[in-house]
Amino acid sequence: MKAKKVGIIGRKLGMTQMYVDGQLVGVTVVDFSDMILIGTRTQEKNGYVAAILGYDFKDFEPRYIREVRLENPAIYEDGQFLQALQEIKSVDVFGVMKGRGFAGVMKRHGFHGGPASHGAKHWHRRPGSIGGHTFPAKVWKGKKMAGHYGNANVAVLHQQLVKVDTEKRLLYIKGAIPGSRNSYVMVRDSVKE
Repeated sequence: MKAKKVGIIGRKLGMTQMYVDGQLVGVTVVDFSDMILIGTRTQEKNGYVAAILGYDFKDFEPRYIREVRLENPAIYEDGQFLQALQEIKSVDVFGVMKGRGFAGVMKRHGFHGGPASHGAKHWHRRPGSIGGHTFPAKVWKGKKMAGHYGNANVAVLHQQLVKVDTEKRLLYIKGAIPGSRNSYVMVRDSVKE
């Protein structure tokens, strides 16, 4: 795995709008004001170099901890990571998508559903045929059906980092990122950059 220049963990505050190159675009705001370096991994002791970051402290214990492999974990100790953030143009964002509970095939997989007229009775949102007849006499594994949807880890790659507010410690990322409002996210410099 390639080492990163900087990594941030924070809380998704929500979305707003900003002008970017004369165009009004939607941006997601991430607050990293409570992020602290709580440990490091070294090549001699652990076989790789990484920073251990903590966020949202309660009774001196972080509620959210993530490890980021970095070229130089010492940048967090004297605040140099803020300068490194200013140089980054795009980021990868990792989070847990919204949980949608038990969902049908139309919401979960984008099925079109049955006809709405012409004799269709109670067939509008059903999946249709799900298996064969005598052969295979079962439903194949992996068949797209209704079930638990959401609440899964998601990575959104190559999102534009519009603005870094170093005073309030806020990131403004173009577009939507995974998670509901006030959920935890991890932001790293993009692998595609």
